[in-house]
Amino acid sequence: MLKKEKAFAAMYTDFADDIYRFLLVHVRDADTAEDLTADTFTKAWNQYDSFDGRYGRAWLYTIARNLLTDYWRKKRPVPLDETLDVPDDAPPPEETLDNKMRAKKIVDAVAKLPNDMKSVVTLRFLQGQSVRDTAQALGLSEANVRVIQYRALKKLKGVLA
Repeated sequence: MLKKEKAFAAMYTDFADDIYRFLLVHVRDADTAEDLTADTFTKAWNQYDSFDGRYGRAWLYTIARNLLTDYWRKKRPVPLDETLDVPDDAPPPEETLDNKMRAKKIVDAVAKLPNDMKSVVTLRFLQGQSVRDTAQALGLSEANVRVIQYRALKKLKGVLA
């Protein structure tokens, strides 16, 4: 395998799941998120020669965000009553129902946030990225990420209280 292919394969291995989850939170449809993830890596492959090799995660998130913007320009908003499947680890049925209801409430609340807040919440809390990585991925300053995070959590607290 050539150097370019190895480097790209490593980037795919490291970031494909994160890109997929990022897109899934925004589109709330697994098939669409898979398609957009594939499009992200296809576009990255086609543009790989212009990539400087630094900040691969940020570069991929920028491509994914641009594809997401294009997707929303072509589509109508997804109804907020759709939910993501919540994995079931076999707790008692009443706990499962409570967990699903809480998860739906959280997903619905996050879905109502503006896109910048939704992106920050997704990267910071659903994917566990640092403020620095989130800032790089979204092309923002770390201070801006902290402000957006604070405002998003404040909004979510109001909605979920």
